[in-house]
Amino acid sequence: MEATLQKGTTTMTPLLFGAAAYMLTGYLIGKLFVRFNPALMLIGLFPLYGMWIGISELDNKYFATVFFVIGMVLNFNRPLTYVRSRISDVVGTIRLRKLSSDYASNIEAQKQQAERDLYEQKCKVEEELKRQKKEAERDLQRQRQEAEEAIKREAENLRKEQERYRREQSRNQNQTDSEQSSSAHSSSPHLNPLVFADACEILGLSQGKSLKEYKAAYLRLMKLYHSDKLAGLSDELRKQEEEKAKALNVAWDTVKKKLK
Repeated sequence: MEATLQKGTTTMTPLLFGAAAYMLTGYLIGKLFVRFNPALMLIGLFPLYGMWIGISELDNKYFATVFFVIGMVLNFNRPLTYVRSRISDVVGTIRLRKLSSDYASNIEAQKQQAERDLYEQKCKVEEELKRQKKEAERDLQRQRQEAEEAIKREAENLRKEQERYRREQSRNQNQTDSEQSSSAHSSSPHLNPLVFADACEILGLSQGKSLKEYKAAYLRLMKLYHSDKLAGLSDELRKQEEEKAKALNVAWDTVKKKLK
């Protein structure tokens, strides 16, 4: 058993040294290819080709190839890291651009949404203003109609009041004329129209009035003896009324001569 262990140890030692030698050789040759310099890469092709021929003639060529490649790859740790970093930068840039694009799209969408909201608010405000305007116009029209109706009612009341006042005035005037006529009728047979005092009494006024007042009384009494009012009377009554009219004329002449 000791002989077997000794034999195994003797076999492993050359393999370990061989692996180390192939790895070191691959590492040294790989340095020529690290920076991808064309001149160095051209120089490195010669030892690489020589190692390829040497390894292909060995019995354990797969073993030697693996460690030789591992040695070369060890040189590319930094380039691989650089490549990974650049790839990460590119990926990060792409993601950043995508995020920026998404953010810009989001901002544009928010802007469009804000514009739509502003437009909707503007439309609502305009509709509210139109509604308030129409309501104000309706209120103004209603107030105008109410004012016109009130004016019409006041005008109608005023017209009725004027008619009532005219009727009262006419009734009072007729009553006054009747009283004066009655006074003239009752007193004229016993009064002398040629005497100034009697003439004033015939006209229904007292002494001391102006000529204008006597004339107004004369004209008012003479209307009672107009021919139209005497047309329906009998001959006897018509003669009596004509005599009274003549007495009025004589009384007026007497007053007129006295006051001129």
